[in-house]
Amino acid sequence: MDDAQAERIIRVLEEIRDGQRLQLERQSTALALQAEVVAQQRERLAASSKAAGEAKAMGERAERIVAQSGKVVAGARVLVFLALPIAATLLVFVIWWLFARAMA
Repeated sequence: MDDAQAERIIRVLEEIRDGQRLQLERQSTALALQAEVVAQQRERLAASSKAAGEAKAMGERAERIVAQSGKVVAGARVLVFLALPIAATLLVFVIWWLFARAMA
């Protein structure tokens, strides 16, 4: 092997080394970007799971309020069915009493 071939081989090896360095630098940059994207996705996931937890809590609260409202409405119905006849009877009695007093 003569000196020209040796120099050519050295240049090729240096080019390969430089190419590998460039590729490693690009891979390092790509890995840094991927790590940043993963961190952002984790933040989004944490935020969305927090929002989902809040939505679930609000749903449960709404269910409790609806159940309470149902109880209030049921109680009001019973009250109307009991109080309305009594009130009507009292009204009839008061009217009868007023007519009886007016006639006397």
